[in-house]
Amino acid sequence: MHITPERLVYLVTVAETRSFSAAARKLGVSPSAVSQLIQNMELDLNIRLFDRVSGQAPTLTDVGRTLYVQALEIVPRLQAMEKKAQSYHEGIEDKLTIGVSGYSFFPEYGEAIKSLLAKFPQLNVKIIDVDEFDSHNFGEGGEVDILITPAELIPRRGVESVMIGRIKWLCVCAPSHPLAKIKHALSIQDLLSQIQITPAVSNFITEDLAESVRLSSQVVNCSRMYQFKQLLLNGVGFGLFPEPLARTYIANNQLVELERDFIVDDFEWPIEVVWSQALGPAGEWFIEHLTEQNSE
Repeated sequence: MHITPERLVYLVTVAETRSFSAAARKLGVSPSAVSQLIQNMELDLNIRLFDRVSGQAPTLTDVGRTLYVQALEIVPRLQAMEKKAQSYHEGIEDKLTIGVSGYSFFPEYGEAIKSLLAKFPQLNVKIIDVDEFDSHNFGEGGEVDILITPAELIPRRGVESVMIGRIKWLCVCAPSHPLAKIKHALSIQDLLSQIQITPAVSNFITEDLAESVRLSSQVVNCSRMYQFKQLLLNGVGFGLFPEPLARTYIANNQLVELERDFIVDDFEWPIEVVWSQALGPAGEWFIEHLTEQNSE
């Protein structure tokens, strides 16, 4: 077999570091070993993977880029298989890192984590904000095992994902806000003259998603949910707030729901759970638990 997992790893590493020496440092081998392996791969396949010019970084040929793109899908899955086998050999994994978005971290997902810890009491769970790491490096180095976020428009390579819910937005403001005093159903014109608090574009919130919930010409963008929530509670402006999270504040008279005389279909965002195939038994149980909840 001319294309092996090792050769694919070397191909990806050289392509991404743009240097045989840098690839060698990353892989923990000598530059000559990297160069020799790539050369042998080219000879066996009878193709040229990289253009090499003295004093310049190696660049992928057209066929090299084709194989590189395919390798981006294959290599993470092969690495995940090895990690999974190791986790089963060692028993239940001792830790699990879950990345969540504040806009999609609903009470039901908190309950799911509670059930996970009850099922696996020795498991250490770390919860991080999804904007604290680069979404394109998901799963790299075992930083994050599972994501619960608004769905990305471009599928990630080498991982699995499934839709588990939707963000339904309620139009809300603080009781002290001028919009709360209006007795009739609000029109677009009513909202255009007011400041709107909105989610900022981020690793997991695309421009299209952010624009879909914009109703005013003047906005305050928030990169974190706690900022978004606090500005709403302070009466700085109105906003579209996830329904499961808004209900508690409405019940406590901290926010009021605003009736509108219009409906926009884009007021719902899909939520997905994304995971690496390297998950051990506890991680797999958690994914199954989330998907079963969604199917009920």
